Amino acid sequence: MLDQDLAWRKREFTTIKFMIKNARQHEKVILYKSAVALLYSHWEGYLKNSSQAYACYLNHVAPKYGEMKDNFLQSSLADKFSQGFSFKKYPFQKEIFEYIKCATDMPLKINEKRVVDTESNLKSHVLFNIMKQLALDTNIFELKENFIDVIMVDNRNKIAHGEKIDSAEVEEAYSLLESELLEMIMSFQSTIISSAANKYYLK
Repeated sequence: MLDQDLAWRKREFTTIKFMIKNARQHEKVILYKSAVALLYSHWEGYLKNSSQAYACYLNHVAPKYGEMKDNFLQSSLADKFSQGFSFKKYPFQKEIFEYIKCATDMPLKINEKRVVDTESNLKSHVLFNIMKQLALDTNIFELKENFIDVIMVDNRNKIAHGEKIDSAEVEEAYSLLESELLEMIMSFQSTIISSAANKYYLK
């Protein structure tokens, strides 16, 4: 599934590259803008799909919380608090306490939509939030925060909101995305596959 989802995205990376190469000069600025928006969509789309696939896999395997890294139990507390818990009320305090005490023997159940929420704006802090809830190693992206937030997301947002962008600026943004983004997406795929195959989700 992950390979199939990545394959068609790779084709679009290649297609837009050749379209720009073969375009007339006055057409290229529009294609650069289109490409920035398109490549961002593959970033958000692939990371969302592959993260949800990993969450589905973990739900299927369903280890006990006590066997897993603490990230998963910590993340599961958000579902409890979303039900309206208040630490000021004793019944809620007791329920949370009992849940934490007994959770080590409970099978994992991830709320996929809550955990994998790209907020339609996959900046680095959103990405790290998803990865940490799934106990994925964030090191591969920790030196890429400026690239993600400024080069990719900010430029995509300007284009999506109809703001005027300097032609040299958008050309540079596309050039950087074309050279680095696919490798970043493939690195994320490798992290997901490695985490599943080597059971890095366990303690």
